[in-house]
Amino acid sequence: MNNFDKKDIVSALVKGINVIKAFDKQNTHMTLSDVAKKVGITRASARRLLLTLETLDYVAQRDNFFYLTPKIIELGYSYYASLPWTDLAYKNLKQVANECKLSCSISILDNTNIICIMRIAAQRVLSEGIHVGTRLPTAYTATGRVYLAHMKDEKLKEFIKTLPLKAHTKKSVTCHSTLYKKIKDTQHQSFQIVQEELEDGLIALASPIYNKEKEIIGAMNIGSHISYKDVDVLKKDVLPKLQKAAQQTSETISLLQY
Repeated sequence: MNNFDKKDIVSALVKGINVIKAFDKQNTHMTLSDVAKKVGITRASARRLLLTLETLDYVAQRDNFFYLTPKIIELGYSYYASLPWTDLAYKNLKQVANECKLSCSISILDNTNIICIMRIAAQRVLSEGIHVGTRLPTAYTATGRVYLAHMKDEKLKEFIKTLPLKAHTKKSVTCHSTLYKKIKDTQHQSFQIVQEELEDGLIALASPIYNKEKEIIGAMNIGSHISYKDVDVLKKDVLPKLQKAAQQTSETISLLQY
């Protein structure tokens, strides 16, 4: 640590960062006492810091155990992007974007939303308004539905009930039971397609990315306006390339043991 005058240091911020850093591979879920002990602070201080982080949606709790949420990536994206497997994912994304002349992204689930954590924009005049950090509704995105398709039945039923449904377009699903049936009907697929449910004319595809335990940790997704490439063209020409890129990314993550 650099030698700064102590009066210029915000000790509460230092403690807050140490609380975040306390969560690691061996300590993904911790009680209030666990955090206090690991960081070396009082339970009262740990409580205030955890509740503050929870208010900001960086931390969540269940059954008295605290854990980090995907939103924490907002604070550490630069480091995340420097990891070897994300470098390869970037190359895979770029290859798909270049070959298909379409923007390609990697997104992750954050409860009722998905968050874009990496994106390669197509070299086209049209600006799609999606960038790293963009949040979109889980129910109406191909990535969101990829995550839903990987949930066990009971969890899927309960999770779908928490999703806000809205008629973004005439084709948007607005009934929870209809969404559940749509997921169950496509659960056997290794991909998801959403057609004009979030925006008129927008078609999106997504393919899962797995860790070495074969758990879904993200999805590679691509979208197009129906006037540029319709669903048949996307399935025939784009989907195989997207699936191959997602599979290669998953294999690399497994090899690197992430």
